[in-house]
Amino acid sequence: MALTPKEFAVLHCLLGRLDEVVPVVDVLDEVWSADFTGDPNIVHVYISAVRKKIDAPFGRETIETVRGAGYRVSGRG
Repeated sequence: MALTPKEFAVLHCLLGRLDEVVPVVDVLDEVWSADFTGDPNIVHVYISAVRKKIDAPFGRETIETVRGAGYRVSGRG
């Protein structure tokens, strides 16, 4: 399954800061814009969708949830 443009933008945001914890607010600012007024949980929804497409079919975990901090993609293996 292909990523939607918004899913790709979320993944691109995380990959652009490889090995860093990216706070949800940073993802919102980069992908949805700083003036986004919707529910910030939209990031969690899109992260879940990306995981289902790039991780679940291959049995891996590319995007790590860092509780209370954000998300991280590791450059290792």
